[in-house]
Amino acid sequence: MDRETPRKFATTPGTRDVLPPESTRLLGVQGRIRDRFRLFGFREVLTPALEYSEVIEEHGLRDVSYKLFDQDNQMLLLRPEMTTPIARLISQRLAGSPPPHKLSYVLPAYRRASVGRGQSAELYQAGVEVVGSSSPREDASTIALLVDVLQSLGLSSPKDFAVVLGQSAFYAGYLRHAAPDAATAVTGALAAKDLVAVDAIARELPAGVASGVRGIPRIVGPATDESIIQEAWRFAVGEEAKGALENLREILRHLEAHGALGAVILDLGLSGRHDYYTGAVYEAYASGLGFTVANGGRYDNLLRRFGKELPATGFAIYLERLLSVLPEEGQQPLLILVGGDVGGIEAAAGLRRLGVPVLHLSEDLPPEAALEYARSVDAAWISYPAPEGVKLATAEPAGEFVFMSPESVARTVLP
Repeated sequence: MDRETPRKFATTPGTRDVLPPESTRLLGVQGRIRDRFRLFGFREVLTPALEYSEVIEEHGLRDVSYKLFDQDNQMLLLRPEMTTPIARLISQRLAGSPPPHKLSYVLPAYRRASVGRGQSAELYQAGVEVVGSSSPREDASTIALLVDVLQSLGLSSPKDFAVVLGQSAFYAGYLRHAAPDAATAVTGALAAKDLVAVDAIARELPAGVASGVRGIPRIVGPATDESIIQEAWRFAVGEEAKGALENLREILRHLEAHGALGAVILDLGLSGRHDYYTGAVYEAYASGLGFTVANGGRYDNLLRRFGKELPATGFAIYLERLLSVLPEEGQQPLLILVGGDVGGIEAAAGLRRLGVPVLHLSEDLPPEAALEYARSVDAAWISYPAPEGVKLATAEPAGEFVFMSPESVARTVLP
């Protein structure tokens, strides 16, 4: 007799169920980020989780994508990031609308990468894209928005976070002008943050070229320090590198106007995490966390694949990473109202009208059982309906029941 294969009811590798209070915090942070995006005039969009495989071109992203086939044997991908789907959306759905298009999203992406090392395969993200403007003012405004979001969530710079800003076209332009044969190898090593490999390649180059290959990735410092840009000018050879550095200078000028310059660190060796970046690139780091909490940059050529010549810039925030560094906040108080038949329904409705969060249990539980339930859902208060009010007690520690009017309950329970 064949043995039945055991069913797997666990979550798949790299995914997990998110329960209260973490899920409450995640949803709350998503809501607050949405509010900041709206305040800056961004309109939120939703894109399908599934895209045709042709939409995602970058090999690294295709390699980590979950793949499946539809009924016509067309390969589909679960979206591994949001920038490309939004580029497709704009080219298809907003082709007749005047740019710039300022869109936001709060959606998950899915990647197979390194789930065996504890990394997530389901990435909760929030981000914005500005499509249709090549102005450095838009790069500055998106960076300033990222800084604003992090500050609005209780982080301060430079103590809690910093945005590291580079200009990928500067180093690439230098290499194409001064060391074209080594450009691919150097940029590959730099993308892997392997300065040892960069130095090894530089040793095979003429001394004048080698100093730039080694030196540019080491030009790092506060964006408020004007000497950082002055040092970079030593390597501004060729029109591409000069133009990139002028672009970066303009971004810094506008970041100062936004009041966000103090949160930024310059790193002239930063090249970005995706092949489609063409100019300014940046990553946000939080104290005590070895991963970026956000990254973004300019991608002026991506929409060309979809038949549109539209420059663009934007960023994505990794919400679970961000949650891990946000200051703890007190939970919204929850009151358990037990039983009471019709009177219980009326009492719950009255308390809710006063702004008190109420979880109404229809069963008439004894206080001991109600206390156990309240603790299981992190409720701070237990109550029973009474004429003209309720009998109220604390759940942790367990307190004595005291009669209160609905107005008194609201004053007691609400912060």
